[in-house]
Amino acid sequence: MLVLNIAGGKFEHLPLTDVEKTGFLPTFEINVDTGHYNTTPVEAIETQAKSWEYNADRVSMIKYLNADAFEFMERTILKFDRVAIYRFLEHVSFTQVLYFIYLVSTVTKKGALVDIIVPNYKVLAEMIQQEDKIFGGTTQGNTYRNFENWNIQLTTELLNEPSCPHASIWTPYRAKLFWEIEKRFKINDEDINPDFEFDGRDIYMRFIAERI
Repeated sequence: MLVLNIAGGKFEHLPLTDVEKTGFLPTFEINVDTGHYNTTPVEAIETQAKSWEYNADRVSMIKYLNADAFEFMERTILKFDRVAIYRFLEHVSFTQVLYFIYLVSTVTKKGALVDIIVPNYKVLAEMIQQEDKIFGGTTQGNTYRNFENWNIQLTTELLNEPSCPHASIWTPYRAKLFWEIEKRFKINDEDINPDFEFDGRDIYMRFIAERI
């Protein structure tokens, strides 16, 4: 199984099926992130991936590629069985969301699964609406310290840092709307988890889009 992990940093893709969880399904995972040190040329990794696909004795391999995700998808010749996009889609500008989804469609095989984790802005909006009730309208002592921790998480997931801002809003409704609009993918309702805990935070949603 060829896997593309987009801007996942140190996180490898999460298994989706029982056979994946057993570890008996060999995978060739390419981690594309501008934060990686690796300087292996794209062409070399593509050649390795193609050879791996036709190797009857293949074993799981992980490759790290220092590259921009947009540029990689625009130029690669590979077609993937799985794409993982964890905490990256919210960084894609709302003006580029549909183009990004189009690019994902060009690098996936029919039936491929795209596994996405993003902040759930419905959860974040509810946090804002409830904070005055939770903290009682006061900022004294322990209440302020609790609010400060709350505010750091909320602001980080809404806006992030100015150098790497969040640029698009995601909810279960928006996930289906944008990923299905051009009929390249479908998302079943049961494949949306609006309350997904990831990396120690419970404000995420996870959904699976299938290439059609």
